[in-house]
Amino acid sequence: MTRSISGFPVFFRLLAGVAGLTVLAGCQSSAGMVKITPTPRTLIYSYVIASGMARGQVMSGQVSRERLVQIVNADRAALTAILNAEYNPSGAGLKNAGQAMENFLAVIEPTDPTPPSVVRR
Repeated sequence: MTRSISGFPVFFRLLAGVAGLTVLAGCQSSAGMVKITPTPRTLIYSYVIASGMARGQVMSGQVSRERLVQIVNADRAALTAILNAEYNPSGAGLKNAGQAMENFLAVIEPTDPTPPSVVRR
């Protein structure tokens, strides 16, 4: 019988390798298995980010009056729904706040799908 060079028996090295692969395999999950449940705090963080995006669009000077009214109305609806979910937590309130955030994001989504880094000719 030959001894391994490292002095650590081959069986234990193989066992450590299999255990490592098992741990890494546990990190894998299918897309349908990952579920993120919104909380009032995550909705507030999302709102702050979306509000900054809306502010950037307004500051660019490229927003028409009609679009500005849409942004302001969607902003108010999202903030109101999130604050209601924060102070009166319920499943329906969180769902309503999540939907209001989705509506707000849909309103502030850029109208031009071409990224600004693309050179137009």
